Amino acid sequence: MSPEERYKDDTKHLEFYQEKLVEPGWAGELSPDEFVYIKCQLRQSSSLKRRWGFRPTAKRLSESQIRTVARDGLSAIRKPVLASVAEDSK
Repeated sequence: MSPEERYKDDTKHLEFYQEKLVEPGWAGELSPDEFVYIKCQLRQSSSLKRRWGFRPTAKRLSESQIRTVARDGLSAIRKPVLASVAEDSK
C-alpha cells in the first residue's frame, strides 16, 4: 500500500511520513512503494543524493545502497575514521 493510499484521509500524517522517509536510517526495511518513493525523491534532488551518500551528479542509484542507507543510515556505507588516524592528520 502506497503512503498516499495509507494516509489519504490524513494529510498531516502523510507529510510527516514522507519527510521522515527520506531521512537516512529512519525507514528500516523498505516496502516496494517506499523504495520507489525514495528513489524518485533522490532523482529529483542533488542535495538529497548527497545526504544519502551518492554523488550529486550520480545517474545510477543502487537499490541495495538505497535499502542499506534506509535501514542503517550513512554509517553503513561510510567507513568510520579511527581516532588515531584523525590525530595523525592534525
